[in-house]
Amino acid sequence: MAMRVKEEQILYDARGRKTHVVLPVKKYEELLERLEDLNDLWAMRQVEAEKSITWQNAKKKLRKIGLSTVGAD
Repeated sequence: MAMRVKEEQILYDARGRKTHVVLPVKKYEELLERLEDLNDLWAMRQVEAEKSITWQNAKKKLRKIGLSTVGAD
C-alpha cells in the first residue's frame, strides 16, 4: 500500500522526543544536492587557501620521501 505525504512530517517517540522526519522524495533529493554543492564549495575554498609551491620544490620534497623518479626531466 502506497503512502502519500504532502508535507514534511516529524515523528516522535513515546516520550515526545523527535525521532524521524518523513519527506517527499523530491525534497530529500533537493536537500542532498544542496549538501553536495556546499561540500564542493567547502573543498574549493580549502584548496584556494593552501599555499602553492613551485614544481621544483615539489620534486625536492618528493625525493626526500623516496619518490626520486617522480618528475624526472
